Amino acid sequence: MNTPLNRTTREMRKNNVARVVRTLKSLGPATKGDVAAQAGLSAATCGAVLNELTLSGEVLALEHEASRGGRPAQRYACNPDFFSVLSLYAAGSDDDAELVWSLTSATGGLLASGDRPFLPLTAETFYQLIDTLLSEFPGVQTIGLGLPGVIVDGVVTSCDISLFTGRHIVEDIRIRSGCFTEAGNDINFTAWGFYRSSCAGVSAPVAYIYKPEVPCTGCGIVINGQVLAGANNFAGEVSRLPFSTAALTLTQELANIVVSLAALINPVTVALSGPRLRETHLPDIMQICQQSIPQKHLPALIYRPSIRQDYLQGIAELTLENYNFHRLFTG
Repeated sequence: MNTPLNRTTREMRKNNVARVVRTLKSLGPATKGDVAAQAGLSAATCGAVLNELTLSGEVLALEHEASRGGRPAQRYACNPDFFSVLSLYAAGSDDDAELVWSLTSATGGLLASGDRPFLPLTAETFYQLIDTLLSEFPGVQTIGLGLPGVIVDGVVTSCDISLFTGRHIVEDIRIRSGCFTEAGNDINFTAWGFYRSSCAGVSAPVAYIYKPEVPCTGCGIVINGQVLAGANNFAGEVSRLPFSTAALTLTQELANIVVSLAALINPVTVALSGPRLRETHLPDIMQICQQSIPQKHLPALIYRPSIRQDYLQGIAELTLENYNFHRLFTG
């Protein structure tokens, strides 16, 4: 979570709260001294923040640690039950679609998950699922939604599932549910989930290419630990690259995209996934790439048998990060 520059005492306090929460999540159960040292705060400031967060229920005061010769120090941990995050995505097309969801705690732990066919393929089916999940899990305070399309300022400008096109999806869900809502492109979320699970801390570019059954290959890109959305959320629309895929094999098409990425952003790693892709295709893709790009400039290719885990993790983590920013700095 990026915190704003300090300008006022109130903003400084909020920044301190954000730093303590972020540090405590990273450390796990820890003492005030541990958190203060890691967050770069004084013990007094850190203690005041921890007391405030303990009173609100966001932080739990645990048992004291074993004595090191003096007074045992109180240990603290973020409260996983403070709220929960509902992550949901619609996948497929007008011909065949599904709804997939997961519920995670305030600290990112998986609580529940499920999926169902998107039938009948109507907006009411979609909203009824959200209503049902919110009724079943009343602790949800924020909802993250992924769609196979382009979303600008909360409005779906295009989508493989056409019923979403033109909808003010973020506002619709927020008004209906009362929850903070985040919506984004499927492969951007997936790229972030892959980055967090497999490349966390890497500053070099990382990309994720997904080849679905429909003719609309997508790509998500993470650079310097940030998802690259572009000027208006169009970055990664690699199906618009100026080469025809009609006469290409699967490996040739994916190799062309990898070569384009290597020439433009020089990624260190590219993950590839899709229902027709197999791990045995990767050596052929790399061989084609080597015809255009020297080996030392090519990324490592990683096969992902399914996007589901990466996708749900990406939705959950980005939504949680943005919700924490919202409630601390804009709520």
